[in-house]
Amino acid sequence: MYNPFTKHPRECVNETWWEHCQFALNVGIRLIFTSLIFIIHGIFPFIEIPRWLNLEDSILFLDKENSNREIKKKAND
Repeated sequence: MYNPFTKHPRECVNETWWEHCQFALNVGIRLIFTSLIFIIHGIFPFIEIPRWLNLEDSILFLDKENSNREIKKKAND
């Protein structure tokens, strides 16, 4: 039976809907928070961006999250 909620997570990264939801929420919340900090910094340049939210660390975070998913997908193939 076709289920649009499980088709993409299962076919792309071999995850359940809940695992995929947790991953997407984790990344999305991090990016929203990072964006808000950058907007605040743009308006008030004297407010420093915390190191863990700067662009370099955000890229490393996204790369690590993506690598973890690729490892998990290969292990399940």
